[in-house]
Amino acid sequence: MSNRILFLFSKGVSYIGTSLFSFALSWYILSETGSGLGFSISLVVNYLPQIVLSLFVGKLSDKTRRPNRILVLCDVVSALACCLPLIRLGLGSIYATIFLLSAVSAVFNNVIDAHLIHLEGVDSPERLKKLTSAAQFITSGVNVIAPAMGGALVQVLSVQMFAALNIVSFLLSALGEVWLKYRPSELCRAGQEKGNAKAVLSYMFGQKKLRTFFLADSLGNFCVSAGINVALPLIVTATLGISSGGYGLISSSVAVGSVLCALWRTKFPGSSRLQYPFLKMGLIGACMLVLALAAYIPYQAFWSMAALCLIMFVTGWLSVDINIQSKTAIQLFVEPSYLGKVLGMSTSISYVLIPLSLVLAGGAADIWPSYVLPLVSGAALMGVLVILWRQEASK
Repeated sequence: MSNRILFLFSKGVSYIGTSLFSFALSWYILSETGSGLGFSISLVVNYLPQIVLSLFVGKLSDKTRRPNRILVLCDVVSALACCLPLIRLGLGSIYATIFLLSAVSAVFNNVIDAHLIHLEGVDSPERLKKLTSAAQFITSGVNVIAPAMGGALVQVLSVQMFAALNIVSFLLSALGEVWLKYRPSELCRAGQEKGNAKAVLSYMFGQKKLRTFFLADSLGNFCVSAGINVALPLIVTATLGISSGGYGLISSSVAVGSVLCALWRTKFPGSSRLQYPFLKMGLIGACMLVLALAAYIPYQAFWSMAALCLIMFVTGWLSVDINIQSKTAIQLFVEPSYLGKVLGMSTSISYVLIPLSLVLAGGAADIWPSYVLPLVSGAALMGVLVILWRQEASK
């Protein structure tokens, strides 16, 4: 129990500091440049290391015998990266800090996910799922609190102060991770020669049920990025004319759904089968269809707001539920000698499709009415799920 609490403490402390620092950096970029392009560049700089490094860090995860040493090193390097704005504040140092933190995060997250099943105290699928749910609860809870805290603190604290707070959070996280205990795993003893990309991809897509997880998650991210992440702001602001306060309430509904789902799963972890949650992902597709309907029907203040809040609440709940189930299924059922490399490769595939989706959806939004984007994305997602379900069911 103490080992699991120490893990959650380390994760929570570092994530709180990083979330507040990220908010301050975004605010600084927007206030200094007044340009959406400058903000877009920060997103690209954040995505690139995740896309590229996730392809390679899995091999490191599979070979390491002492994962807590790598985690501590990652936190120390992240703390050093946060010193850049302290030395010289400017857009160059901000972009460099975002890039470095993203690169270290790619290593950190892969090592965490690959070795979580070997953390002492995680001795059953149920405990693995409960710990994953508890970690997701912390993440979702911080996502609710951090924007409000950051919005208040950014008025009185400088970017350098946020950097200093994040340095402290990383060092506290590293202090906790020093004492984490992991059981000896097969990751560092078996199959280290199975590290080339061709072998990993062959393993990932050679098993029907595992292949479904990777394909469905990747295509799901593609559709959701277009049908919700791009379409929702356009529907709320341009089509329905809802105020910024209303948009904030709608957006926060996602985080509320995420928090409550994670809390629910810490108490009731559910089954740990190797079975993709087609129904849950299909319901997200249905949410996009309802979103399209809400955009098409003439705006009515109460009912439109209520419908959009409900749609986003359900989407947040389902997204976290799917994420927990998918991650724990991979940790439990992927062969140990492949686990880190599979986690890295699947992350890279998912992230590659998100920028593509954002670009295509942004172009389509200039041509189509706002309700068409979630309509097409939701229908496409449900169609893809039916095809994948039928392929998995066939012999």
